[in-house]
Amino acid sequence: MRSRTSKFEFDITNDCKIFLSQPDYYQKKVKFDTQHSYDQAFASLIDRISIVIHPFTSAPMSNTHEANTLVIQEIGPFKEFEHIIHRGNLRLAKGLAVITVEFQGDYTYTENLRTSEETDIEKMMNWDMDFEDMRRKMISLVSDICSFFLLGLHITYPTHNNSHESFKPQSSGLLSFSGNGEYIMDEHSDIFSYPLLIEEDRLPALTAVLPQIAQVWHKNIWSFYRFLKGVRSDYITIDNFLDLMFTLESFYDNNTSTEIMKLVSSVIVAENKADAKKIQELLNYCFRVRNEVAHGGTNYRLYDYVPKKQSEPQDKLLIIKLYWGLKNLNIQLIYHGILKILNDKNPTPASSIRFGISDISDKCFI
Repeated sequence: MRSRTSKFEFDITNDCKIFLSQPDYYQKKVKFDTQHSYDQAFASLIDRISIVIHPFTSAPMSNTHEANTLVIQEIGPFKEFEHIIHRGNLRLAKGLAVITVEFQGDYTYTENLRTSEETDIEKMMNWDMDFEDMRRKMISLVSDICSFFLLGLHITYPTHNNSHESFKPQSSGLLSFSGNGEYIMDEHSDIFSYPLLIEEDRLPALTAVLPQIAQVWHKNIWSFYRFLKGVRSDYITIDNFLDLMFTLESFYDNNTSTEIMKLVSSVIVAENKADAKKIQELLNYCFRVRNEVAHGGTNYRLYDYVPKKQSEPQDKLLIIKLYWGLKNLNIQLIYHGILKILNDKNPTPASSIRFGISDISDKCFI
């Protein structure tokens, strides 16, 4: 993530408690990353949830890297266990996100092992099972909270980037506990590695968006899952483009024609006829690439050109540009869908964003 500001701090406790207080949240089938179950009694022990984002951990044309220094400032030095910090792979991180969960509980932590102890079978198996169960629950909970916050970031900052497929996938991370002792382990993830430009003047918009998302986060909204699969990592391939296509299709009933999808999507988002025409043209190309990959077995990369018909403009259009346009179109549709659910006290279906012809009349006749 990038920004002109050195650090951002967010207290999202109240936002998270909106969905953590919903019994349906704990029955969700749509889950992100690890899926160790936790219940409302466990979540009720949480006092505070905060996220700190350090957009820069290294400067261009510089050999210095501040990630490990920032980690020590946030969680402490763990001097005897620096080998675990190194396994966190933070030296490759372009930015750093620190998620802090303050919670009640009296646990005896599993002991960390020094380098010389990591081959000792007895010490390796000396787990505190209550702590291990809590640790897995916390990882699952934090993964979901990160996904919730990431959706808010994407809705607020629908940015473009041109580095997809150019770098190795970024996967890094550490997990630490402090209280009745200290515990640290490497826990890798690529979430938050998608490039975003966070601008300070848009922070009020993020503050407004998060509680809106929170009011529907307890629902099994498949569109959220598919969208976040496509926009969570800095390593984007044609598979992520397909995730965005599946996101678009998830807004519509089974057997809805592509023409209806293109028409309704363009009318919902467009401010004028010219905008609607551009959106329909974008979706024409997107569906073409999607169909050739899904049905024709064609292997595309994002930096390949979109196949054109003889009757179409023969300018060269990269598939990566379709990805950007489709991403931001989905962002607008997702936000429109969230507001639609919030305004409809009895949405049908209850746990989906669903669009159809009626949305055209809603847009045209207020």
